[in-house]
Amino acid sequence: MAFDLIEIGRRVRAYRLGAGYTADQLASKLQVSRAALYRIEQGDIVKIDVIQNIATILGTSLASLLGVGAEYHSSAASYQSRMQQLEENATHIVALFSPLSYLLTTPQYDQHLVQMIEESIPPGGKMKGSLKAEQQAVLNALRERRMQAQKAKPSITCLISLEEVRRLATLGLVGRLGLPPAVVAKRKLAAKAEVQHIADLMRTEPVGIQIGLVENVIPNVAFQLFYRGNDVVLGSSPFRVGELPNLHVGVAMITSSPEAVNLHIQLFDHLWSGCKRGAEGAKLLEQLLTSA
Repeated sequence: MAFDLIEIGRRVRAYRLGAGYTADQLASKLQVSRAALYRIEQGDIVKIDVIQNIATILGTSLASLLGVGAEYHSSAASYQSRMQQLEENATHIVALFSPLSYLLTTPQYDQHLVQMIEESIPPGGKMKGSLKAEQQAVLNALRERRMQAQKAKPSITCLISLEEVRRLATLGLVGRLGLPPAVVAKRKLAAKAEVQHIADLMRTEPVGIQIGLVENVIPNVAFQLFYRGNDVVLGSSPFRVGELPNLHVGVAMITSSPEAVNLHIQLFDHLWSGCKRGAEGAKLLEQLLTSA
């Protein structure tokens, strides 16, 4: 069986970032030079026992690093890093996200996301330091995704839920409940600005961007389909970068299994066929903003 060495290297880097290791730290544990690890992450030929050792250190499996079946990510940081890698080579991205798809948010959203993630971390406790480190790794990966998308401008087709957007406008861009009323009021305004941005995108329909608004119940696990030629890769995740973010609990999955990919394509096509688009969808969002 032939393995894609470039993809193996990319997975090694993503899992390393998710585990919180610098390149020097992982190289030291492997007892290899930093240059040797760099070559592995760039896709050089590597012995299988070295990959197994890396998998053990990083807390994953040999199968996940090799891309056999599915790869699993219990870290939002490693999953976001893999998203950035997959988006880099994708010509078309199909996504189901609620309430918002990160690549379709405004640049100002990053500032609010920092606040939301900070608020979501429980105060004190032994895990606070490691949670903050993972938080920064996630933010770094998200920023790389945004900058990359601005340059590459992939085609994006995205579904969002009207009810999830309603919840966003009601709660505001908050990391936890119980914030002071003055803070909540500001965060609601920020949330409404993001919703208006989506409405504007729906009305103007920029080249390469299509957004559909689903009025019915949709799955609560986000997923993306990455198209590159005839190849399609599926990523599904419980991690959330909207209001009340979740970066620490859950397991994300990436696979190119034909069965999994085809079932998600069918699900997306079914939801897309009944969604509101263009000016009609924009009007629904603006009506929601008026009543929220």
